[in-house]
Amino acid sequence: MKTPEQGGSWGILGGTFDPIHNGHTCLASDILRIKNLDGILFIPSFLHPFKNGQIVSSFDERIKMLQLAISSHKEFSITTIERDNKLPGYTLETILSIKKMFARTKFYFLIGADNISQLPLWHNIDKILKETQIIAGKRPPFKKPEIENDISKSIEYIQSSELLISSTEIKQYILNQEYEKLRTILHPDVLQYIIERKLYSQ
Repeated sequence: MKTPEQGGSWGILGGTFDPIHNGHTCLASDILRIKNLDGILFIPSFLHPFKNGQIVSSFDERIKMLQLAISSHKEFSITTIERDNKLPGYTLETILSIKKMFARTKFYFLIGADNISQLPLWHNIDKILKETQIIAGKRPPFKKPEIENDISKSIEYIQSSELLISSTEIKQYILNQEYEKLRTILHPDVLQYIIERKLYSQ
């Protein structure tokens, strides 16, 4: 498995991953291929300023699900930097810590196009844009949201097959035991782990 210690160009994909689903891995795979990146670094949130109290599974459980989901992707890696460095959960602090840890590596910050409208609300978004290029995966039909021009012009859009599904919908499917739907959304090992651990079932 590749690691960012080796240098090169890497994408950063952050999130709660509660749970990780095929939309995350499709987005990462598409941008990796189109941008010819050396790898994608997944950064699970330890503290999330926008989702305080909404994260259901533990950090260790989310790490395990990540490991299962990316096990066949040699270009994908995971870091627990937010927990290890006791970071506050703000994107800027995480990016700065990652760049300091892997000084030889160029990083791009990846998001799904459905998150673009939230960018003006991000803590120190202007500083984030100075530290890294944001790449947004989009799928048709897609219309650029009306956001501040200095933010909009800083985003590179990439055609992606990203699956548009929310973690709330996934958790509802799990609660309802709609496993046929879940098999198209979750890696089979992740689904099995969720069932065995009875995650999201209450």
